[in-house]
Amino acid sequence: MTAQLDITVNDHPAVTVVALAGELDIATGGLLRGALRRLVSEGRVRLVVDASALWFCDSTGLEVLIEGLDDAVRAGGTLHLTGVHGTLGVVLDATRLREAFRVDAAPIESLVHR
Repeated sequence: MTAQLDITVNDHPAVTVVALAGELDIATGGLLRGALRRLVSEGRVRLVVDASALWFCDSTGLEVLIEGLDDAVRAGGTLHLTGVHGTLGVVLDATRLREAFRVDAAPIESLVHR
């Protein structure tokens, strides 16, 4: 079975939502890294990563999210997470990095808070 990560980007008036589906790991992390860097370089720095359909995340995936957060903050923006569950939630809690991100319960909440 081949690892897969689908990334969908949707712009909203206040934020850009990056929806993930599949698994975020060493095989797919480069896809998200590239997408987040492209968005930040385009000036789309208020990002919400929707992990509702993400069914796996390892330490490489977490590293990519942290890099995205750092890039967005350096550019004067933010990167928030929404729909956190499963292995992403476990990895965030085990590494005590949940506090590094603003984590919202649902994508709409992230949009409303802007």
